[in-house]
Amino acid sequence: MTAFPHRIIDPRYTLGVVIPVPEPQRAQLHQWRVRHGSPDSHQVAPHITLVTGSHRGTWQQAAAHVAQVLRQVPAFDVHLGGACSFRPASQVVYLPLESGARQCHRIHASLLDGPLHHDSQFAYHPHLTITQNVPDRQLDEALAELGQVQMGFPVTTVQLFDMRRGQWNLTEQFDLA
Repeated sequence: MTAFPHRIIDPRYTLGVVIPVPEPQRAQLHQWRVRHGSPDSHQVAPHITLVTGSHRGTWQQAAAHVAQVLRQVPAFDVHLGGACSFRPASQVVYLPLESGARQCHRIHASLLDGPLHHDSQFAYHPHLTITQNVPDRQLDEALAELGQVQMGFPVTTVQLFDMRRGQWNLTEQFDLA
């Protein structure tokens, strides 16, 4: 586990627990996100979200719970398949997990069993977002271009972020067993 030096506590923050994508896949995914107009492509690195939202209790309790859950998770592999869309429910084009989804579901459920428990508008569906909230034409282009994608990588770390002043801030990184 790597801790990062800031500890400004704001009870209104949001947290995120994500799987970062390693290089060289990260660079390729970033290029696709930029090309298809993902509004956050320059601010948010490609990732797979495990949990995002608020929590009950203190930041320290939330971070300790994340650490406890992740200590029990072995490294695993993810394989991404061709682009899909959540339309019409949501204006999103994403790459689905053809392998690794089961592990993500288990981690997600374990993280929500404790101070990170919260209700969500959507059921958890592990994926890697390519673009969202762009015109239909751009969504269609992303689907067409990335419909045959096949990409894999090992998952060896998970990151914990908080949000302060509208920015995601990396607070800790956990190495999986």
